[in-house]
Amino acid sequence: MHKDNLLISCTYYAPNISGVSIYVQLLAESMTDHFQVCVLTSRFNGKNNEREMINKVSVIRSKVALTIGKGVVMPYFIIDAFKAVKASKVVNCHLPQLESVVVAGWAKILGKRLIITHHCEFDFEGPFSNKLIALLSFPFHLVSYLLADKIVAYTQDYADHSIFLKMFKHKLEIILPPILNGISSKKEILQLRNRLVHNDKEQKIIGYVGRIAWEKGLIYLVEAFEQIQKNIKAKLILVGPYEEVVGDTSSKKLIQAIKLNQNIILLGPIKHENLVNFYKICNCLVLPSTNNLETFGLVQAEAMVCGCPVVASDLPGVRVPVQLTGMGEIAKVGDSQDLAEKISKVLNGDYSKLSKKAKLIFDFEKFKAKYFGLFLDSGDIFY
Repeated sequence: MHKDNLLISCTYYAPNISGVSIYVQLLAESMTDHFQVCVLTSRFNGKNNEREMINKVSVIRSKVALTIGKGVVMPYFIIDAFKAVKASKVVNCHLPQLESVVVAGWAKILGKRLIITHHCEFDFEGPFSNKLIALLSFPFHLVSYLLADKIVAYTQDYADHSIFLKMFKHKLEIILPPILNGISSKKEILQLRNRLVHNDKEQKIIGYVGRIAWEKGLIYLVEAFEQIQKNIKAKLILVGPYEEVVGDTSSKKLIQAIKLNQNIILLGPIKHENLVNFYKICNCLVLPSTNNLETFGLVQAEAMVCGCPVVASDLPGVRVPVQLTGMGEIAKVGDSQDLAEKISKVLNGDYSKLSKKAKLIFDFEKFKAKYFGLFLDSGDIFY
């Protein structure tokens, strides 16, 4: 059976760990039954192969000559993009990506269907490098949105507050992100809990999963945890990359704060398929992000379907999982006192019955069906 070619373009792909990278990987691999899928991305690490197959997905990595914060300069990308777009029937760009304008331009010139997936947009907060990228990327991203046939956003809440998405309501498609967990292991759950809290049944575990990056608001979580410890026996476990986080060195300040508290553990990254075991031992997962670089937080939905309630920042899009399920609390942005109060409320509450509702809302098959319909240029839903 002949399969049409689907090209997916993104700045970073596996083995890079981020919400966007995981989203793109889950999408790409879920489409391999229907398309020949190719991912065009950056060769951000010299250890990465220029071309390889990962779980039936062909990955092409364009050479990186220079990095600016989280942005990359790829001198041969215009050629790589032309070849990849020419060979494809459908093109899906994942923004923010400065180079998306090149892919989008080739897609329109060559008559390809163009779908843009909006993950977030840069603002002028944070490090100088992010401010510079925000300034440089705006016109390029704007052109990409103008050329798109359809634009995918995670939630209507975020779309209503987005500079770009408010301008393109007629192109907008709302698709909740992919939530797919591995199979839990009772043995590994017991081993992990014993390793972290020495099987102390009274000890509460507060979890965080994500990059150790400035926009994640982790300093407020550390401050909140110090307040929580006064009344609740707990440990704070931070899961995610911190030694080689692309475009971010904020972990250095955070590690200094962590060293002052023996009940905070910087665990490092866990394979995505094994995160289910971590969620199962957590009494609360926290997403304390502080700006619109966070648009949803896949980890909080993953935690919910595993039975773990969450506390999330009151940001557009980020607050939606709690609003949809009721499985947690929403905290004020950048307010460690309020964050501590909301975490304490979750630790003392019972949200277990709401996990079934979360599983129905975050259905991976619905995600696949909606994207498949977009890629086929059809309103029909595929099951």
